[in-house]
Amino acid sequence: MVIEENVPLAPLTTFFIGGPARYFVRVKTIEELKQSLDYARDQNLATLILGGGSNVLVSDAGFDGLVIKIEMAGVERLPAGKAGDGDTLIAEAGESWDRLVERAVAGGLWGIENLSGIPGTAGAAPVQNIGAYGSEVKNTLAWVDAFDTRSGTVARLGNAECMFGYRTSRFKKEPGRFVITRAAFALDKNGAPDASYKDLAGCGALSIAQVRERVLSVRSRKFPDLRVEGTAGSFFLNPVVSAQKAAELLAKYPDLPHFKAENGVKVSLAWLLDHALGIKGLSVGGARLFERQPLVISALRTARSRDVAELARKVADLVRDKLKIDIEPEVKIIN
Repeated sequence: MVIEENVPLAPLTTFFIGGPARYFVRVKTIEELKQSLDYARDQNLATLILGGGSNVLVSDAGFDGLVIKIEMAGVERLPAGKAGDGDTLIAEAGESWDRLVERAVAGGLWGIENLSGIPGTAGAAPVQNIGAYGSEVKNTLAWVDAFDTRSGTVARLGNAECMFGYRTSRFKKEPGRFVITRAAFALDKNGAPDASYKDLAGCGALSIAQVRERVLSVRSRKFPDLRVEGTAGSFFLNPVVSAQKAAELLAKYPDLPHFKAENGVKVSLAWLLDHALGIKGLSVGGARLFERQPLVISALRTARSRDVAELARKVADLVRDKLKIDIEPEVKIIN
């Protein structure tokens, strides 16, 4: 284990924004993870667990603590005979999520193909319960191994124990307690396309490889090219409102996409930002609401963290003032 100092964090995030980590360590084993956490405790340092950096906005001042970069690598495939009705892919936490999807697709394993193209790591995917085009991680996750900082041991948590919800999980609800080290996904060798999402209409007869190609094509039209601009994908969560509030919105905006949710009605924030407020392209400094998908904040290479944060505040204020809805960031803001 090597502790580095004053390591730039911007190149380690998909926003390409942020100051340095006061201390920084790359961990490739559970023992290195444990040593890193012990070091932080002994030195009284705040910790930040970093995967692919695809869902964080780091302050321009950086992080005055220990950043632990998870780089555990490896994927194992358990055939159906050992793992129930379908094959299971077990990924170490530092594995690229999209490379895992690519591997599943190449192996003819259905279940996560709609999640193609999402940046980040396999270990971070359950934390956020990532989702896209009608699919969520919770639909296929069998279990995770997670280092429990309370007990100092690795615990195996099944799907139900992960307490999944819309873009959330037990790991977000109990911040700092668990660090995922492995994740297992139960996939299907005899699956079929999920074309429930409107952008995938007509995919019902496609092969698994063709579904992945379609998803990647849709994403390329909706999200900035990371080779040119930075982004963390959708910056805001779609709000879940009461049935009464949903009825009020639909009376005024009958075309507003809406869906039943666990605690009310989920409404499309992207639609509201575009059609009700007309603020696609709204900008602060080098940050702007992406023209093709206003849930996305795109950042020029010259942008600062404060540009993104101020734009996010401005959007939240407009939605609250004009629509009487409170919205929350999906992205974790690191101060």
